[in-house]
Amino acid sequence: MARRPAYRPQRRRIFVACEGASEVGYVALNRLIAEEAGLQVHLDIHDCCGGDPLAIVESAARMHNLRRAKRGAYVARSIFLDADRHGHQPDRSARAGRLIRKHGFHVVWSRPVLEALLLRHFPETERLQPATSDLAFEALIGRWPDYRKGMAAMELRDRLDAAAVARAADAEPALRTFLDLIDPGFLRA
Repeated sequence: MARRPAYRPQRRRIFVACEGASEVGYVALNRLIAEEAGLQVHLDIHDCCGGDPLAIVESAARMHNLRRAKRGAYVARSIFLDADRHGHQPDRSARAGRLIRKHGFHVVWSRPVLEALLLRHFPETERLQPATSDLAFEALIGRWPDYRKGMAAMELRDRLDAAAVARAADAEPALRTFLDLIDPGFLRA
């Protein structure tokens, strides 16, 4: 008698565009935490390689359309952007906003940069809001002397766990929404 193949539940596919390597590492960290929790999710991560917000969103939209055409629809789309350059060119920022809405991206804005978001993962710094990217980096180094831009997920994992992500999500509603897109039980799994 032939054996039936084991049932494997379909993983939820989520497209996640990232401004650059640092955001890629952070999103991949969340993918590791989801895998450790046994969640059936696939985060399809795209590195937009920086630029101004419009260039990043255009890259994200192109790649989303390409991957969707090749591999099928996604259950959600998200994009991680730094806010430090948003609004410097109002016309380009407005066009980026229209593209974000058109493609249905959930935006996680790091204000002003990802280092400020990472700072919110540590006890007693969850509510800090550095005004500049330099102040954010300086404050993060005060908590995490070995931090450097562009760290891979496994390097981030040495310092950040699900509890740290939950702490940051409590301070950042857009991050909480992103985690709920992955799975409403993401931080409770």
